[in-house]
Amino acid sequence: MTITSETLVEEILDLDSRVVRYFILNKVKPFTCGGAYPQTLSELLARYGVEDVEAFIAGLNTFIADEIESS
Repeated sequence: MTITSETLVEEILDLDSRVVRYFILNKVKPFTCGGAYPQTLSELLARYGVEDVEAFIAGLNTFIADEIESS
């Protein structure tokens, strides 16, 4: 699965629990007290003030390919 800015955060977290590590390392909390953040990745990143959304997404896709899909 390739992550885009329009991918729902819930879908990303459903891939594998290890993906949370990437978010935390980049100071973005992908969940609320009620569960996964219920909107798109771009909305979540805007909420946390991530300036380079494309770099975040590229890094996330690399993380998924290297850490999750390769195992």
